[in-house]
Amino acid sequence: MKKKIAAALVMCMVLGLTACGTNGAGGSGEGSKKEDTKSGDTAEIQVIPMSTASAYWLAVKQGAEDAAADLKEEYGNIQVKYDGPPKNGDATGQIDIMNNAVTAQVDGIVLAATDPEALLEPVKNAIAEGVHVVTVDSGVEPNEADSFFYTNNIEGCKKLGEHMLEELGKDTKGSYAIIGDSYEFAAGKDRPDGFEQAMAENAGMEYLGIQLAKSDIAEAENICSNFLTANPDLDLIFATNDAAAQGALNAFNKAGITNEVKLCVVDVSEDVLTAMEKGIIDAAALQNPYTMGYEGVVSIMKLLNGETVEKQVDTGVFILTPENMKTEEAVKAIQQYLPDYQP
Repeated sequence: MKKKIAAALVMCMVLGLTACGTNGAGGSGEGSKKEDTKSGDTAEIQVIPMSTASAYWLAVKQGAEDAAADLKEEYGNIQVKYDGPPKNGDATGQIDIMNNAVTAQVDGIVLAATDPEALLEPVKNAIAEGVHVVTVDSGVEPNEADSFFYTNNIEGCKKLGEHMLEELGKDTKGSYAIIGDSYEFAAGKDRPDGFEQAMAENAGMEYLGIQLAKSDIAEAENICSNFLTANPDLDLIFATNDAAAQGALNAFNKAGITNEVKLCVVDVSEDVLTAMEKGIIDAAALQNPYTMGYEGVVSIMKLLNGETVEKQVDTGVFILTPENMKTEEAVKAIQQYLPDYQP
């Protein structure tokens, strides 16, 4: 595809035409590009998640693949490649995959940056080589990507914390603890920060601290068990990602806890839904991973065709509770993670 793009650009220069660009990235004219893709070209887009196996990143993958199918009539064939480290936290693994994708001359990369500083130079290098880069979920700092689809984790988790204060009672005296992920990427810092901001609205809530599980379910379970054992009057635990939530659920189940200690989480899975139906989980902040993957591919194709894209887009958060989980809005939010879900 890149050879035909280059040829189209040269022709535009010969004719004295100006190629359309956006956010500083070059692109071919919309008409010539669409003719190229429809004549048999295939756009290649590399999706690089933080890890490959979790329901969250698989939802990003599904969104990207669905976008490729939906856009075929307009832009021609689109091939989505999905590859990432097996576990969160492997910035080196992501950099290797990125560099290989650039060497292979893919047309675009959809990246969830594990480390916003470590991935900055690879993103800049990819764009310098003519590869469009859209970041999703977690970007680079500063934002040098062509576009960034993200969750405002501070505001989303503040919203979750405010809901939990309503559950507990705004003037309730008690204590809470947090099972975090990692401080290496923005979400790992922002989620606890947003939640703490909400809790600070009630001076009676004592903060017992945060322990980092680094996306290790067994470690999250151990942390949760220690919190419960050391603090028999603990009122609330916040698990900041899917691995932390699963670890906390394992600890609650082993301790026989149902509703004695409140539990709120980020993201959703089959286990989280089951626990919510049983009253074990009180609330979950749901992101839009499917939308991030979908819009990431849409943006790459727009950029390849000289169209404009937004530099940064907040995809929003939905607070799922036992009370609203059967509503139409909640079902749509759950289907971001579990496309076949029906209440």
